[in-house]
Amino acid sequence: MVLRVALFAAVFVLPLFPSHLAAIDDSRELASYCEAVERGVVGTGTEVEIPDTKEAVLCWGYMEAFQHLAALADQNGARVLGACPPEKETLLDLVRSFVVYARSHRSALPDNTAVAVLSALQQTYPCSPTRQSSQRPARK
Repeated sequence: MVLRVALFAAVFVLPLFPSHLAAIDDSRELASYCEAVERGVVGTGTEVEIPDTKEAVLCWGYMEAFQHLAALADQNGARVLGACPPEKETLLDLVRSFVVYARSHRSALPDNTAVAVLSALQQTYPCSPTRQSSQRPARK
């Protein structure tokens, strides 16, 4: 259901906004948006409220997409992104991991937002041989 809502938003809602409202220009901009989420979030666990701002929604949506992508595995069970966050890791945990990474790599943070988020997730949640594969056995 969540995937359907996200797909609906991507296909039908985002094109209604001018490009300057729906874009993230670089990873530093995303980091500042996510820092605002981190500062303004209310609640804990899976039930949180983020600030009611365009920037917070952009951070949250961007990180949610990576949360879904991080779960993808190939036919052998290897995680496609090379990051293995635990199943119980919340979206807020992923946001925080990106903020920590961005702060510690300010001078070397890649401009490309996707590369920066992927690097943060791979560093924070490296795949060990036991976590790299999914629960099913590899195909032969």
